[in-house]
Amino acid sequence: MLLTLPTGTTVRLRPIEPEDKRLLSLGLKTLSPETAMRRFLTLKTSFSASELRYLTEVDQVDHIALVAVDALLGSLIGVARCVRVSPDTAELAVVIGDPWQRMGLGRRLIDELAERAAAHGIERFSGTMLATNRGAVRLMRGFGTHVERDLIADGVREIVVQLPLSTRVLTPMH
Repeated sequence: MLLTLPTGTTVRLRPIEPEDKRLLSLGLKTLSPETAMRRFLTLKTSFSASELRYLTEVDQVDHIALVAVDALLGSLIGVARCVRVSPDTAELAVVIGDPWQRMGLGRRLIDELAERAAAHGIERFSGTMLATNRGAVRLMRGFGTHVERDLIADGVREIVVQLPLSTRVLTPMH
């Protein structure tokens, strides 16, 4: 899927692939320390080989991951993933590179991820973030049909939202 950001940058959204290990490593190095801290809840500057395998070799059923790549340059702009933590709930994580934040890309990635997740029986996303990460809080609270849980403890906030009905697969009643 192609989309154009307000800056004119054309972005390709696609499933992550095992060959994206180098792309992910380079993308992490371009994040500001603040953005890395907001995403990983710790200062993260590199991935181990096992982390790269986990992040790129996904089944796209219980672990769904999408990348946003600059269609012209091939550089990584953002990543969104969800990992199933119960039969109907997946933990959501999104990171957008600093120059492309606040342009709607995070929301577009979550929308696409939600459609794919719903096709595999996921009905809600949970997100864990720094309690001070106002952008992530706004994104989570504004996404679902309603907020099921919003807890703050030790500077970390967990929000659980029901996926919009438009993304969920409805099964006919017998």
